[in-house]
Formats: sequence, structure tokens, C-alpha cells
Amino acid sequence: MPVAAAVTAVVVGTGYSVERGQSAAREQKRSSKRQAEANRVGAAQKENERQSAIRQQVRQERVRRAQVVSAAEASGVSGSSVEASTIGSGQTLAQSGQAFATGATLSNNLQSDYLQKAADANARANFDLAQGSIGSAVSNLTVSAFTIGNS
Repeated sequence: MPVAAAVTAVVVGTGYSVERGQSAAREQKRSSKRQAEANRVGAAQKENERQSAIRQQVRQERVRRAQVVSAAEASGVSGSSVEASTIGSGQTLAQSGQAFATGATLSNNLQSDYLQKAADANARANFDLAQGSIGSAVSNLTVSAFTIGNS
């Protein structure tokens, strides 16, 4: 094998390996960014859950108070205005729970999307690393063939 051809093969293989390594590094950086975004969404969802739990406690206390007032004022008579107030409080509680569930679903979907994008970037990085390894193997094979051919 001529020296020029061997040198060319080694240079091309090494260059390809380096380029694939750089591409893998870019993909890993993208993956890290997506994972960080997913973590931010998760942290925001946890904060929403914490605040929702506080609001839920306040609502439940309001409902309990309304029930006590209802029992005191209604004294067994159905259809009193306080009873209507208690029913309204219960409906508000149910609606807030439904709104929270919808928000949590949206947050989970967003977080899942970011994590999928991170996984895709990791897969591309692994592919780039594998291709870089092939370039290195070609370079090494060329050097070995040249060495054996010149022995």
C-alpha cells in the first residue's frame, strides 16, 4: 500500500472520528438542556401542588364552617339558604379539584415531551459515537495494513 494512500486513510478516518465526537458532544448538550427543562417543569408542578394543597385546606375549612352554620341555622329544615351555601362550597371544591387535575395533566405532558427530546438527543449522540468508533477502526486497520505490508 503506498504511503500517501495510508496517510490519507488515516487522516480521513481520524477526521471523521473527531467530527463524530464533536457531534456527539453537541447532542449530549441538547439532551442536558432538555432534561433541565423537564426538571424545571417538574419543580413548577410541585410548587403548584403545594399551593393547591394550601388552597384545598382553606376550602375544606370553609366547607366545615358552612356545615356547622348550616346545622345551627337550619335546625333540620331542608332548603335553607345556609344549606345552599354549603352545597355551593362543595361544588367549588369539586371544580377546583378538576382544574388542578387538568393542570397536572398538561404539566406531565410537557415534562414527558422534554424527557423524550432528551432521550432522542442521547440516542443521536450514541449513534455519533458509534460512527466515530468506526472511523477510528478504519484508521487503525489502515495503519496495521501499512505496517504489515512494509515488514
